[in-house]
Amino acid sequence: MFEDVKNKLEGCIYTIFTPFTKVGEIDYEALERYLTYLYRGGARKFYAMAYNSRYSQLEQHEILELNEYCVQLLKRLDPSNLVIVGDPIHCSTKTSINFVKHAKEIKADLISLIVREKYFYDEQIVEHYAEIGRACNFPQLVHEMPFLSGMDGKQMHWPRSLFDKLNQVPQIAALKEDAKEFEITKYALSLEPAIRVVIAGFKDNLLQYLAHGAKAYLNGISIIDAQIGERFWKAVREDDQKFIRRIIDEVESPFVEKLVRRYGWHRVNKAILQAAGFMGRWERRPMPHLPDADFAIVETVYQEIFQNFKRIQNESTN
Repeated sequence: MFEDVKNKLEGCIYTIFTPFTKVGEIDYEALERYLTYLYRGGARKFYAMAYNSRYSQLEQHEILELNEYCVQLLKRLDPSNLVIVGDPIHCSTKTSINFVKHAKEIKADLISLIVREKYFYDEQIVEHYAEIGRACNFPQLVHEMPFLSGMDGKQMHWPRSLFDKLNQVPQIAALKEDAKEFEITKYALSLEPAIRVVIAGFKDNLLQYLAHGAKAYLNGISIIDAQIGERFWKAVREDDQKFIRRIIDEVESPFVEKLVRRYGWHRVNKAILQAAGFMGRWERRPMPHLPDADFAIVETVYQEIFQNFKRIQNESTN
């Protein structure tokens, strides 16, 4: 079921970041500017998701409005664009169903569903997705994040038995893995090709999973320019090892080592998008944004990354 949608989920998937003004309003003008730029750079697959899209900072009606805005904008740019929207991070199955119905109405392509309730047993989670599927036959992308155990409150990875049961829900077309642990992710990839698995993490991380069937990944440094993600995936398909290593060593590595490991992914992504001129780094509390002194470092690293990529592009075409 939903083979066309699943098969489109290949290569780089681009996060839809939600920009805010300094006073905390959603900055739709900046969002339009950013998504249009990604599209012009070659992006065709867009993903509004629980944490990167700041759903934790939004009211439910704002999530619905954001989802609809993104679908309308991206389908207007190109009806063939694939757009994934999401449901709230913490909510009931009933609420998720309402969000899926809305996604279907606005002509999104998939909906990303995340369960942040405590885990007690596999059937609890599978039945959540199954009930949604029965209520509205619409393709689901399951967001696999570690649970909190309902028994002892400790963080836990998904049991392998739960991965095995996902095929019981015909509406599940894809899975966004978020274990960030090799053996868990490798096992998740055993769902391929029945369920498309979108790998989390960075490009260097993706390489270790290619031999295990990985065919899609979330953007990483490609958030600043879709040409990075598209050119990198072309190099992967063509086994252009020289280009792959240059992108990782000269473009991704400065981003990861100088910024992400120092400040954390969620603050850095907004900051580097401000450095690139797309949106402000502002957040709604309690999420903090990077202060000015740290943002100055981000600006410097962004210029290094930008210049490195332009040089690689020029040298690869000469």
